[in-house]
Amino acid sequence: MQIKLVHAHFLISVGNYSNERIGFSVELDDGETPENVVPQLREKARRIVGQPADELYEEKYKLENTIRELEKRLKILREEWDKTAEFLKAQGIKPEASHMPQFSNLLSASKVEEESTVIDGELAEF
Repeated sequence: MQIKLVHAHFLISVGNYSNERIGFSVELDDGETPENVVPQLREKARRIVGQPADELYEEKYKLENTIRELEKRLKILREEWDKTAEFLKAQGIKPEASHMPQFSNLLSASKVEEESTVIDGELAEF
């Protein structure tokens, strides 16, 4: 028996549990065998799909690193917030704010206050 036509289909992972199916139908030339042709077709399919798969894995790796860095930063910020809340409790101020307040203008406001005249007076109770 002589095989003259080979159908080869490959399922190649492109990352994130996704696959791409690629198939070829080739007519064998004299001297070619299916055992020689199928590995060549498999490699050809990998080259066709390989670049997008590599890009997806690289993007996934970068995003996972970004997530890890953000989680570390969030942990630090939560610890700072907890310390701030403890400080406020020690000062007798109620720190039960539902959202973390923005303190971005706190330092610049305190500098302005130092330069201006301070008037003694009573503060209203909260």
